[in-house]
Amino acid sequence: MQNLRKNIQKELSKLGQEFKTTRISDLCDMSDSKDKVIQHDILTFDYSKQRLDQKTLDFLLQIPDLVNLKESFNLLFSGKVNNQSEDRAVTHTIYRNKNEEDKFELIFSEREKIKSFLDKNTSNHCFKNLICISIGGSRAGPELLNEFLSKDDQLNIYFCSSYDLEEIKEALRKCQQSETVVFASSKSFETSEILKNLEYVKSWLSDKPEINLEDHLYGISANESAMTALGIKKENQFLLLDSLGGRYSIWSSISLPAFVNANYESYLDFLYGAYQADVYTDTTPWEHNISVLMALLSIWNRNSLDISSHGIFTYNFKLRSLTKYIAQLSMESNGKSINFDADVSPFLTTQLIWGGYGVENQHSTFQWLMQGKTDTSCDFIGTNNVETHTKDSYEMLLSQVLAMTKGKNDKEHPFKTIKGNNPCSIFQLENLDLRSLGFLLALYEHKVFVEALILGIDPFDQWGVELGKEFSLNAKRDKEFFKPYFSSSVLPKS
Repeated sequence: MQNLRKNIQKELSKLGQEFKTTRISDLCDMSDSKDKVIQHDILTFDYSKQRLDQKTLDFLLQIPDLVNLKESFNLLFSGKVNNQSEDRAVTHTIYRNKNEEDKFELIFSEREKIKSFLDKNTSNHCFKNLICISIGGSRAGPELLNEFLSKDDQLNIYFCSSYDLEEIKEALRKCQQSETVVFASSKSFETSEILKNLEYVKSWLSDKPEINLEDHLYGISANESAMTALGIKKENQFLLLDSLGGRYSIWSSISLPAFVNANYESYLDFLYGAYQADVYTDTTPWEHNISVLMALLSIWNRNSLDISSHGIFTYNFKLRSLTKYIAQLSMESNGKSINFDADVSPFLTTQLIWGGYGVENQHSTFQWLMQGKTDTSCDFIGTNNVETHTKDSYEMLLSQVLAMTKGKNDKEHPFKTIKGNNPCSIFQLENLDLRSLGFLLALYEHKVFVEALILGIDPFDQWGVELGKEFSLNAKRDKEFFKPYFSSSVLPKS
């Protein structure tokens, strides 16, 4: 398989030479490119503004079969993919599966516990404030959902993880102990940021001796004993499978804090959207398969056109944190170059993912995109319906895509010239609802999986983030640890 990947990479590099200076506008009729538009009842995917022709696309579409993608999908959707370096199954797709399976009984028993909590607390709030102590995927997903679900009469939810405690201090200044509950979310329940913030908030709650501390603490983790040891009673514990990765955990009770501003049916709608994406991705031919095409385009742009960054820009305020979520999903999964068998990928691996709320980026980073010397591929995500404000925003999205891809050559005023030629894809959501969001997020998950399979890396481990943690622990144990490596002027003050 390694030799196969080397051959694919060589062919991609060869094919890319003729496209590095090719204009997107020369490759297709900009007004009618229906052959590169895929319509689903939830969204439309338009990749007609990518820098490739049909011959190249035909070559790319051979790659999934060469790497046995169908077989890998069968394993993924049955919970049988193995994360080799951590010796764990991969089970995030089972969390949104409608069919209960005995070996994954915990998922469905915990779903009943989620229902019980939401039924009790969404119709008649017993508290006004919820502190969610979480980090990484355990924070990015619920925070995205909380913004998506925002409404006028909502419960106040504060996400906290800063190691200097400033974030949680700021949140607690707005809360009263008697009106506040705390959720600590961590698969291992050993993460230093989580433990430090949890101890601080427990101390804050204890300032009111009339409060029963246990009644205000909830935990979400795969480590039941650690939650108990830290004072979280069993009935307030929500359990995860140890095989569920943090950046894939949005489908589990990790998202429970966000759904207190909705209800259990909303949670099921979100899961159902993702389940629909699973079925769609598993059964759709490669040439019409959005996740597969996203992965192939990413590999083409990175390895053939030497485009090292990918901007994701959303044009609905409720999706303002979507880029941050996808950036973590993509770069923590595929930001590596070697696998468990010590094979170094012959490919350039994942692009740098960046971007954000498009309307804000238009007044800052788009200047660099339009007139800088570096090409960037982009995804533009918006909602297209007859509502006036939505329509205005979507028209702005299309205007930016046109500027990014077509550009403008101003011979009279060269300083106004826009280079264009940045490859762009459009995701047009038919509705902005939880089913659509679940569908979209699952498509990106599958894109990451397909990309990793082609690259020959494991998207479910994250050893690159561990070394800094290890050094931090060393510094806690040994006050002299940093001394051989840094000037005395920058060492921690004692």
